[in-house]
Amino acid sequence: MVKNLDTKEIWEFSKSFVKREGILLLACVLAVVSSLAAVPKAEYIDWRVLVLLYCLMLVVGGFKKRRVLDSCAVRLLQRCISLRQITAALLLITFISSMLVTNDVALITFVPLTLVIGKEAGLDVGKIIVWQTLAANLGSMLTPMGNPQNLFLYARYNFDIVAFFKVTWIPTCSAVALLAVFLMRQQDRQLKVSLTSVNVERGWGLIVLNLLFLLCVATVLHWLDHWLLLMITVTVMLVLDRGLFSQMDYSLLFTFAGFFIFIGNLTQFDFLNIIRDSFFGSASGTYFSAIAVSQFISNVPAAMLLAAFSPQREALLLGVNVGGLGTLIASMASVISYKLFAEAYPAQVRHYLLMFLYYNLIGLFLLVPTVYFLMLY
Repeated sequence: MVKNLDTKEIWEFSKSFVKREGILLLACVLAVVSSLAAVPKAEYIDWRVLVLLYCLMLVVGGFKKRRVLDSCAVRLLQRCISLRQITAALLLITFISSMLVTNDVALITFVPLTLVIGKEAGLDVGKIIVWQTLAANLGSMLTPMGNPQNLFLYARYNFDIVAFFKVTWIPTCSAVALLAVFLMRQQDRQLKVSLTSVNVERGWGLIVLNLLFLLCVATVLHWLDHWLLLMITVTVMLVLDRGLFSQMDYSLLFTFAGFFIFIGNLTQFDFLNIIRDSFFGSASGTYFSAIAVSQFISNVPAAMLLAAFSPQREALLLGVNVGGLGTLIASMASVISYKLFAEAYPAQVRHYLLMFLYYNLIGLFLLVPTVYFLMLY
């Protein structure tokens, strides 16, 4: 009896782990299997990217714990007097914050706020959350620290900040236009919600976090050495809030490490040069391949995988960001908002998924050719 119970518990835990960490397992399997045919090397791992990710996660975790973003959102929403204004405020704060603190954090922070508003005002918030997800994924494409794939590609191809913004600002403006069209088609009505003000934990801790964030930006811009950033950030956070170290998403770091090893191993196979020249020699081939691959394995691993083959940095950057639209797993940030909605409204999951696909496919249908003809044609 005990043995059967233990076996069942192990099976349930395994299923839960695979569902939760599927991308991590994929990265580890690819790294191990490819290492059987090629000798892995330590230099395959891009420590600069891993250090930047880790430091950003610590700093953003500090902001989140102090509810800085929640406070900004509540103050903005308290000024809104209609459904359209509230929706616009939620999209705006999600869109802008995703550029600075990543699309994942933006959704983790603001989707719960949308759910609270929905329950208080009796709103069908599924559509708003779908739009928030689009806003987070599209807004995050503007900056190097907006999402993990941007941070990786920024370092991988040695972008400078001006060259990076030259690639991303026009697609970002196109995304604003898309969201504006969705918003203007929404039926409007008077609506005033009562939200309790959020008290931000002020003082020297918040000042220090702002300074650490500026140091992270300086490191992204190649103004500060990444090892120095790590030393400063870890030392300061040990004093400021050591509890954050146990709350970090270490699986993301291990996922990156696994893909780094896999990509490095791939470069040892000469026959892959044929694939590179056939599919990824042109900007259009890279762009459309990145969009397609993202639909099946998510845009972060797609960026890391295709970077091993393609010299077309602008096309790959655009492809994996636009490719974040489409299926639910095209961007793992989309899975976050889905899980939050499903937990609050389990009976409406099917309706949410259909609505998610509807608006994502519209976005994909409009943005794929727009970005291609404006930026690559």
